[in-house]
Amino acid sequence: MRLGIGLRQTAAIIGLAALLTIGTRAGCVPGEDSPAKTYGPIPWTASVPNARKVAKQQKKPILIDFYAEWCGPCKEMLRTTYKDSKVVARAKQFVPVLVNVDKQPELAKKYGVQLLPTVVFTDAKGAVLRKQEGYDSADDFLALTDGVLKQVVAAKK
Repeated sequence: MRLGIGLRQTAAIIGLAALLTIGTRAGCVPGEDSPAKTYGPIPWTASVPNARKVAKQQKKPILIDFYAEWCGPCKEMLRTTYKDSKVVARAKQFVPVLVNVDKQPELAKKYGVQLLPTVVFTDAKGAVLRKQEGYDSADDFLALTDGVLKQVVAAKK
């Protein structure tokens, strides 16, 4: 099942969410460099440039999840899919990046994010390998990553 929220339809939601969360976010939401503290067990980073360096060193593709604090399907994916033990194990084959579109809108624009959540897989240079919009269950996400990993292996031949 695919669920998502269009970015163009969210201006009012963003403003309302910001007003409602200002008080609750202080001290509770991780800084841009530490999303893993809140959204583990996957060791997320919020820096694509740092992820590229690591990806190049470790010869791994990059998994970028674009989300927002106010996005219901995003929260559900963080709560379920990314907590699944098979997904956590699979994430070790990638350099995982969690990008809050409200804090890094230029990055969302660069990757053409129009729906949340959106997952983009890139190589170490930033070339897009695959882009997936909407909520994915653990099984759907595993199938998606299978395809990306096969694509990476085929590209190395």
